[in-house]
Amino acid sequence: MAGPLWGIRVLDMSWVMVGPVSGRYLADLGADVVKVESRSRIDPLRTLGPFKDGKPGPERSISYHNLNAGKRGLAINMKEPRGRGVILRLVDWADIVLESFTPGVLGSMRLDYANLSAHKPDIIMVSTSILGQTGPHAAGTSGVGTMGAAMSGASGLLGWPDRPPSGTYGPWTDGVAPRFIVSSVLAALHRKSRTGQGCYIDVAQAEAGIQFMMPAWYEYAANKTIPTRRGAAGSPLRCPQGAYPCAGEDRWIAIDASGGEQWSRLREIIGAPLADSKLDTLIGRLRNRSSIDGAIAEWTRTRDAQETETILQEAGVPAHVISGAGDLAQDSHLRHVNHLRRIEDPEFGEAEIEGPRSSFEGTPLPPARRGPRIGEHSAEILRELCGMNDREIAELKESGVLA
Repeated sequence: MAGPLWGIRVLDMSWVMVGPVSGRYLADLGADVVKVESRSRIDPLRTLGPFKDGKPGPERSISYHNLNAGKRGLAINMKEPRGRGVILRLVDWADIVLESFTPGVLGSMRLDYANLSAHKPDIIMVSTSILGQTGPHAAGTSGVGTMGAAMSGASGLLGWPDRPPSGTYGPWTDGVAPRFIVSSVLAALHRKSRTGQGCYIDVAQAEAGIQFMMPAWYEYAANKTIPTRRGAAGSPLRCPQGAYPCAGEDRWIAIDASGGEQWSRLREIIGAPLADSKLDTLIGRLRNRSSIDGAIAEWTRTRDAQETETILQEAGVPAHVISGAGDLAQDSHLRHVNHLRRIEDPEFGEAEIEGPRSSFEGTPLPPARRGPRIGEHSAEILRELCGMNDREIAELKESGVLA
């Protein structure tokens, strides 16, 4: 049985993360996604790695394969007039166009929404720039999700109070924004099914990141208080809550036993260091957070992280190992639900990438698929989707338009 978006067609003119992640989600749901790049302007993610077996190469980036799994690849020079003509023929085929150019770039090529919607009025187009397409700072502003994290305020809240901001790991808003993009695309498809109208979806990565920082904004809006970095401390209104050291190198466990019942069970496990009656109430615990955290850390630091998690969870205390990549790779639950899936590539052999993030009852998961090699499906796409014959395809190749 086909996925729920079977029959939906996506032209993916994006690169690096935010657009490709969005296209990957749509492909996982059954959409036919065509990724556009060229050998002279490859997706930069192909150069960023990590590379299979540590050997660099544009086809060896596991990040690239993870974000572009299940797509078909077309290599074409969009700046060439005939290349632009091919893009317009693919717009005729597509329901959705994804792009992540700096604002103004597609307009200079006459491939922005104004031109595409004039060519095909019911097209749905999504732009994924850092600050969106409008506003005093949008035009000409480029960057990746690390800049989006800084603009959203996330970078400033991560780290220790007495040290500079540590920032997020990687281009944070590139992972955040696709959640808004895909839901907006689904809403646009529903609207199109009722009205026949396309639309333009302008997603600003930084604004998407702000949505995840709203508690900090509420604090300022209500009290003009600017939240600061808290290090490993948990919520100022919950205790105990935080990260605690375990045996081994850089092994930690997250614990939240701030609720009355969970606190009672944690006290039973740790015993005398938490027995003082002044800790019976949440107010008392908040006033004595330092001594409580110290007692919990003293108990956890000599114990294996996984064993500690098991002891606490079996007692009904919310706790989980702070996972590293190795923990996730070996996680039995992730294995059971097929979150990690094996792909095969003609150059590097086998590797693992993430599977679909959701499943639908009665609909089998799609087969594990790698990302496309540069131009891997160019002839197939031009023949099947653009109606070109072999002679026309050969002329495009000879003239350098297919590049």
